[in-house]
Amino acid sequence: MANFLVIITLLTGSIGLMLFVIGSVFTLIVAFGNQQKLYGLSILLFLPISLIYCAKHWDIAAYSGRMVFAGATMLTITAIILKLAGLF
Repeated sequence: MANFLVIITLLTGSIGLMLFVIGSVFTLIVAFGNQQKLYGLSILLFLPISLIYCAKHWDIAAYSGRMVFAGATMLTITAIILKLAGLF
């Protein structure tokens, strides 16, 4: 059972992190492409700001927003699994 929990945690964590980082990079590109340099620089310095940008500008950042929100959800699930297992 412990091996299964480790495998599930590694999968959800790695896929969630990948989705969040790639989605944030796409959001960065969208922000700079739409001449919103303050958001672009903010996302470059602190990736979670991409969540705010995607929520506020869903009409132009829907594709990257789906990746960012899916990644954040999977990372939250990973944190819950680690907390329930007593590892976090």
